[in-house]
Amino acid sequence: METTLSSWSKVAEYTGLSEYEAKVYLALIDLGVAGARKLSLTCDVPRSKVYNTLKKLIEQGLVMEVPGRPKSFMAVSPDVSLRPIFLLVKKRAEEFESLLRTLTEAYRRRRERVVPRKVDVWTIRGRRRILERMRRLLLDARRSVEIVTNENGGVLFFKVANKILDKLKEEGVKVNFLSPLDPEKQLLARELSYICDVESVDFRLPLLYVGIDHSRFMLMKMIPNSLEVESESDVALFSEDPTLLSMISSLLLGYASSRREKPEEREGKLLSIPLLQRLG
Repeated sequence: METTLSSWSKVAEYTGLSEYEAKVYLALIDLGVAGARKLSLTCDVPRSKVYNTLKKLIEQGLVMEVPGRPKSFMAVSPDVSLRPIFLLVKKRAEEFESLLRTLTEAYRRRRERVVPRKVDVWTIRGRRRILERMRRLLLDARRSVEIVTNENGGVLFFKVANKILDKLKEEGVKVNFLSPLDPEKQLLARELSYICDVESVDFRLPLLYVGIDHSRFMLMKMIPNSLEVESESDVALFSEDPTLLSMISSLLLGYASSRREKPEEREGKLLSIPLLQRLG
């Protein structure tokens, strides 16, 4: 069975006491009151070292001398004598924990910059399945929705999502709709303008992009580029990866924005346009 004295190495480790100091202090806790001779026999500290050790313990507030003859000594309550050391160790542990969190975060950020990582991207095939998944995605929107598409994509989107757009408007979700549809020329675009912000852009690629709350997106390629709801050739990508979302969103929104400018103003501005055109 472990005795108080047998824990001297742990006490020495936590408090910084020497071996003799830890043994004498713990022996006094066990004995209550004792003289140098009894302490030497109990804790196996040479008698010639006991008095000097007791002197150091008294200076540290761990031991007190009991008045009388012969000289005897007693330990100060650990709750009193060791508490300042405990509080100091606790503070240092908390500071080290904070440093550990800071270093871990710095390591994570650096690793993300230099180490390639896999991201989750799902593919969906079939126009009806894609549009149904898109409907469910829209229902989860809480802050914003961005749509970029061509004229046929705009009509298809309105077919499957017009009631959801009404609901989003009531809930205060901001919806931006970029397509060739013009509210001044087309009834459908005028109806859309009542429930979302419609911008007319010359976007002709057979794509339908929907971004939700700047946290997830779906990008659909229409094959063929038609108004039919049935097409097993359509394919869509869905992801919640923030880096991929930022890249796709910037590419498409940048391209769509460029289509509001005059041809001479666009020339040479976006190197990404040929890449986007190859998607078609």
